Amino acid sequence: MPVLPRSFAVRRHDALLLLGAVCWGSTYLVVKQLLPDPDGAPALIATRMLLSAAVLALFAMARRRGRPTPAEWRTGVLLGLPLSIVFALETYGVALTSATNAGVLIALCIVLVPFAEAAVRRTRLRGVIVALCAVAMMGAWLIAGGHTLSAPGLGDLLILGAALARVVHVTASSALQAARPMDPTRLTAIQLGTVGVVFAALCPVRGTPVGAFFAGMTPPRLLALLYLAIVAGAVVFVIQTWGIAATSATHAGLLLGTEPVWAALFGVFVAHDRLTPMSAIGIVVMLVAVFGAQRLSAREASGNRAPRAKRSPPTPSISPERASPSAPAPRP
Repeated sequence: MPVLPRSFAVRRHDALLLLGAVCWGSTYLVVKQLLPDPDGAPALIATRMLLSAAVLALFAMARRRGRPTPAEWRTGVLLGLPLSIVFALETYGVALTSATNAGVLIALCIVLVPFAEAAVRRTRLRGVIVALCAVAMMGAWLIAGGHTLSAPGLGDLLILGAALARVVHVTASSALQAARPMDPTRLTAIQLGTVGVVFAALCPVRGTPVGAFFAGMTPPRLLALLYLAIVAGAVVFVIQTWGIAATSATHAGLLLGTEPVWAALFGVFVAHDRLTPMSAIGIVVMLVAVFGAQRLSAREASGNRAPRAKRSPPTPSISPERASPSAPAPRP
């Protein structure tokens, strides 16, 4: 079997991760269509995640990838808990703070993930990467409007907590998969199933029950839900799990962190939002900074991971071509 050149493999990783960011950027409009009432957020998250997990389980069975190992069960549940926290804090935090504050605080992940991964791997982080991540964060601020940040409140603390939880999730996913290679499809299915169970349990306490939410689905809304669950859920989360294992948390986080760019562009070309000069500058600034940092991190990852080339993770069982353009409006 011919071996693909490493440059081609890296480009494939980058293309799929970037496609995932584009897809997650599209979910802002889809969620807005599905969620006229904030009380339905827990039910939407539960329904979406459980459907995503079911789709992944069916694909794993169809490809005869076997049952999840005990390590995959433990790791999947462990990673599903911080992911549940991300969804919960973002869902309610965005509703309680300004768009500018939310955009900047969410973009903190781009800066924090490299620090977290460097701490876990006990490596030194290059200053130029830190600087480019900070510039990318400035781009996110410009995309959000470039307004003065308002005084911090409860919503800001929730968004900050979501950013920290996302950093924990991405970094832990990288570290755990590096310690023991796992099947990305099965691992992702367990993560998303954990999130679905957590939010299904919360629905009776706060929000619309899952059954009532699903019963109110019209055909257009059902198609939108399936898009969230299958394309922006199952496919993209497998790409994220696989991409983190194949590259690094920093590398994957940088590309997935371009989500605000694609959300802004979908708003302009699909929802006919007005693109201000400030937002346009922010898009350019963020893309240039992210791709610059990504190229540097790719070179470092190539050197650090060379001895482990034989332990590359398996290709995801879902065809990446189906990921045609999931955060973190947040990805409820």
